[in-house]
Amino acid sequence: MSTDPEKLPLTIDLDSLSEEQIRQYTFVDVREDTERLIKPCSELTHEHFPLSRFQPADGFSADPGKQYIFFCAKGQRSLMLAEYLREQGTNNVCSLDGGIDAIKEHFRNS
Repeated sequence: MSTDPEKLPLTIDLDSLSEEQIRQYTFVDVREDTERLIKPCSELTHEHFPLSRFQPADGFSADPGKQYIFFCAKGQRSLMLAEYLREQGTNNVCSLDGGIDAIKEHFRNS
């Protein structure tokens, strides 16, 4: 799997990545604070950027030197955000297929 921002797929399956590749990405949890309390993500290092705080005028300030994988509960909201940002020209973002449940399952099986 390439970590070249121009070659990132729109969605990514965590199980398709090696542990080294996982460490190269910046994971961003777009869930709301209450969701994070119910099902916290302690399995991997990540940033928090709740989707409700996203403002198109301000946007998500993506570092062009990083590759971002957004995740939410199931992968739908993170996909909407990744699609929107791609339309705006931010190509170094994608969505985690399956959301937090996929993270829990991946690390349970590792």
